[in-house]
Amino acid sequence: MNDIKLINLSSYVRPEVVELKTRGYVMNGRDNNFYQYIIDRNNGSATNNSINQSYSTLIYGKGLSTDSGRHGAETWAKLQTIIRPAELRKIVTDFQVFGEFSFQVIENRGGELDSIVHLPKQMVIPSLVNEKNEIDSYHFSKDWSNIRKQGNEPVQFPAFKKGRGNSIFVAKPYRVGCEYFGSPDYIAGLQYMEAEEEISNLTISSIKNGLSGGYIINIPDGINYTAEEKIEFERQVKKKLTQSSNASNFIISFNGSEVAIDITPFPVNDNIHKQWNFLTEEAKKQIMTSHRVISPSLVGLDSATGFSSQADMIDESEKQLMKRVIAPKQNFILETLEEVLTQYDMNISLIFKPLTQELEMPKEEPQELSKVSEVCCSANHDEDDDSEMISMINKLALDPPSEYELTDGSEYDSIQLSANQSSEQDTKLWKTRYAFTIGTSKNPKGGSRTFCTEMLAKSASGKVFRKEDIDLMSSQGINGKFAKSGESKYDIFKYGGGVNCHHRFERRIYKKKLNTDGTPKKGGAMSSTVEKNVNQATREGYKAPKNHRDVAIAEIDKPNKGSLKNK
Repeated sequence: MNDIKLINLSSYVRPEVVELKTRGYVMNGRDNNFYQYIIDRNNGSATNNSINQSYSTLIYGKGLSTDSGRHGAETWAKLQTIIRPAELRKIVTDFQVFGEFSFQVIENRGGELDSIVHLPKQMVIPSLVNEKNEIDSYHFSKDWSNIRKQGNEPVQFPAFKKGRGNSIFVAKPYRVGCEYFGSPDYIAGLQYMEAEEEISNLTISSIKNGLSGGYIINIPDGINYTAEEKIEFERQVKKKLTQSSNASNFIISFNGSEVAIDITPFPVNDNIHKQWNFLTEEAKKQIMTSHRVISPSLVGLDSATGFSSQADMIDESEKQLMKRVIAPKQNFILETLEEVLTQYDMNISLIFKPLTQELEMPKEEPQELSKVSEVCCSANHDEDDDSEMISMINKLALDPPSEYELTDGSEYDSIQLSANQSSEQDTKLWKTRYAFTIGTSKNPKGGSRTFCTEMLAKSASGKVFRKEDIDLMSSQGINGKFAKSGESKYDIFKYGGGVNCHHRFERRIYKKKLNTDGTPKKGGAMSSTVEKNVNQATREGYKAPKNHRDVAIAEIDKPNKGSLKNK
């Protein structure tokens, strides 16, 4: 009987974590090769690559920014020299592709934060955990598969902590059973990504090989081969014929000496192209499922929808994607950066500027400006009855909540609320109030109107307003002289202190403290609350009330410097 060996294509097996106790570190697969496997799947699977690129672009958006306002201006200016956009882009890409990222924290000689520099995650591995089950150092090599080569020798750095000089920070979301390494959130789709690659390779190979599905190789005098010779022959054939462009199965038959060498192609199933089409679509579907793709159109694929246009469908899909997939990734990165920055007393709230839905001012034709002095909120203009206006402002201004903590760790003394009414913008858990603040980078040219002076003084003392309180001022005719022609009511919430005003209303967010059972504490609307910045609140589930875009812009920065006359 002929000696026959069947050679099969390899299947995907996730490498195991390798603890090298003698060297004191841990590898993600043999020679740390799981990272290379992920890189290969990113480069080889068209669907996976498209999704990863799209998600990375959406996460980064238009780059890093802050919502800390003037309080964080100095820190923000410093931060822009600490982490460059190119480094942040690499961090974002690593997080999307690997499910984790690493960077080096570099301190200057004075122990202050100098820079944050991206380190490719495939080059960084952890040390074995210490007796406290903590990773206290990391090891870096340009190529873990060849650490004996000059330049690839592993270098050990301490895990990040202020005062350690040049240290490494590795960030990964918690996953059950993953002590040392993170995993991409699409890990369940890796085999389908490899399948998509193989189907592509098989298609090309089939064309190059005359649509052959494989080969039977008859070896003359093979019956006299030793076992070792047969194994070596198989190895050589496999090496030659199972490259990406020749990835066909084959059978080796070691025959008697009277048989001539022969290579016979397998017969081809007439319906093989249909099977390939099915497998291609199935692989694509499973890859998108593993990535939690909301709509195939977001990765360049058509789909049947009930929307009136493709653009409408993409916009709505993107909104859902941003909310359910992208925002959590953004928040994780921002929390990591803020964790490092706070170690150096750089308390700042960071955000990613969105790629779409930018704030755009309406284009208006030039109009005649009202005859008001060019100085900021000029007091040269006739004022309303100051005493009545001041009295209303004093009545409506609320003290901040008692016993709340600012995000920078400072605290107000206990203060009894002057009013504790709820607002239409409140929920059981979240309370929204407003402070009157400087809203432009432009320098004022003169003094402020009485309205602005009083409102700024209230905000400086910690007073806040409900939206209803601000609307009441409008209904009472305060700043009515700035209203549209023929009207007496002026929307203070939208337009602030009138033409040329350098101020605006800024949102203040408060979260109710919770009981041990997780329910919000009882009491008035603002009692037992904790102030949160916008970024923190959003991460914790806060949904900002939708205000008109004019609220967030000072009049001096609007067309005609905010004049509503002749509109």
